[in-house]
Amino acid sequence: TEKHLNQPQWVHPEPDQPKAIIGSVTTHQAMSESTFILCLSLFTPSSLHSEILCNCSSGFEGILDPDDCDKSTGQCSCVMGYTGLQCEDCEEEYFTNGTSGCLPCSCDSFGAVHPLCDSSGICVCKSGVYGPKCDECHPGFFHFSSSGCRPCQCNNHTNYCHPQSGVCLNCEGNTQGANCEDCKPGFYRSPRAALTEVCVPCPCSNSTSSGTCHTDPRGSPACDQCLPRYSGPHCDECSAGFYKSAGVCIPCDCSGNADPQGPAQLCHPDTGRCLRCINSTTGPQCQFCAPGFIGDARTHNCTRLTSTSSSNTSTMPSTTSTTQALLTSLSSPTDNTTAALTEVTWTQFNIIILAVIILVVLLLLGFVGGVYTYREYQNRKLNAPFWTIELKEDNISFSSYHDSIPNADVSGLLEDEANEVAPNGQLALTTLRKMP
Repeated sequence: TEKHLNQPQWVHPEPDQPKAIIGSVTTHQAMSESTFILCLSLFTPSSLHSEILCNCSSGFEGILDPDDCDKSTGQCSCVMGYTGLQCEDCEEEYFTNGTSGCLPCSCDSFGAVHPLCDSSGICVCKSGVYGPKCDECHPGFFHFSSSGCRPCQCNNHTNYCHPQSGVCLNCEGNTQGANCEDCKPGFYRSPRAALTEVCVPCPCSNSTSSGTCHTDPRGSPACDQCLPRYSGPHCDECSAGFYKSAGVCIPCDCSGNADPQGPAQLCHPDTGRCLRCINSTTGPQCQFCAPGFIGDARTHNCTRLTSTSSSNTSTMPSTTSTTQALLTSLSSPTDNTTAALTEVTWTQFNIIILAVIILVVLLLLGFVGGVYTYREYQNRKLNAPFWTIELKEDNISFSSYHDSIPNADVSGLLEDEANEVAPNGQLALTTLRKMP
């Protein structure tokens, strides 16, 4: 007889016969049923497993072939990266963000702690390593390897170094070098200071030195090289033969009358006054002949004066000659004036200037005395005697006094004595005399 099976049924044959599953399919139309036998597999008496039907048509994108599965477990064939009975999950080392399939984590074997990643594909990195796949050194680290990355050795002057070599980049604090350990040109650091301290500017001006410096054994900065005319540890002093004027070293002007080979400075380093004149010269610039000498100091022609009179000392002829030279220079053209003035020694020139000043003062005093005398004379003329009418106080009214004038005796109005007092109600004409 025929069996009508709505579901596949397991058929258990006799132990010594093969096993088979017999199933029936019923159509939706009213028609006779036909029975067929679907042979799935043959088993020997020693077989311990049973076959199952594949269920790989669920539509998961990880399924490689909907019609292919493991006959013993029902495991569908999955695309690489998928797992699960129906390929619905991602394997380890794969991830999905929900919008795409399973993608490999691709975590770097050196930089990642393990090959797993989160749902965004971000790997777990070792110390000093960063990046989604842990394949780069974090800023401040270098030398990517299986042990991670090493910190940059830049003495706290930068956070960046080359990711492979570790050479520091963009050193700050006026430093330079592979580890920012050196100072840039024009800067220095005390030898006792730590390498983490910044470098400070050298006390060396570019107008007087090379601008660079080093530290001496005491740790103080010293300029590497001074420009010509300058000297000193900081190149802020003038060399021998120069003095400072308006901050610049200029040559000493000693009229060629100073010994440049002497042990001392040629001139004062601040004022420029010559310190050791030679060739019988004197003055701030050795421009005058020394006392007792006459001539042109600038041409090195100062000669000793000789006496012209046996009764006079050598000082008098010197003064007379000097005065004569000055008078000659004042009356001669400009070219001769300079030559004559150079013959006047510094001391004698001061004496002449003093005499001129005294003469001017005497003239001023004479002028002031004349003006005073003239004004006294004018005042005497203005103070000569003159007549005045003096009204005396009385006890009568002016109208009665006016009426008495026609009958008054005017003979007594002129009085010789100025101190005589007129009677009340009368006029007295007196003469004022200047007090002696």
